[in-house]
Amino acid sequence: MKTALSLSLALLLAACATLAPLEPPKIAVAQVEIDRLTAADARFTVTVRLTNPNDREIAVDAITADLTVENVAVGRAVLTAPVRLPPHGETQAAMASRADLAASLRATAEIARRLQEQGDAATHVHFAVSGMATLAGGTTIPFSRSGEFSLRMGGDK
Repeated sequence: MKTALSLSLALLLAACATLAPLEPPKIAVAQVEIDRLTAADARFTVTVRLTNPNDREIAVDAITADLTVENVAVGRAVLTAPVRLPPHGETQAAMASRADLAASLRATAEIARRLQEQGDAATHVHFAVSGMATLAGGTTIPFSRSGEFSLRMGGDK
């Protein structure tokens, strides 16, 4: 009986040791781009870089974030497809955001104001992204980043 109890306890401890808690993935905003700007709306792509510090794969089911451009709230960005992160791996994922007419006009007016004030020096647009990533199983991870993206005029690519 003692041997069976000792064996059971050893197996239980070994099982608990293999189920070490996952460290959350690191989330960084790699890039923000204006995909389309029309009279009706604006579409943005937010590219995030996800890094897995763990010895096992992590599945990211969803990411949602609020996007501001030139201090104007332009919309909510959402992950376009779930992502799987390999152990100690890194990947990039796309998030899509759409700004309605009013937000597009406010953001465009702020960009135009900066262009007028700074002339050729205003080649970048300020952004901020703040949101939450949801892992498989429901764990959530907050993240936030601000920075600048290049303002391309005309047919620049």
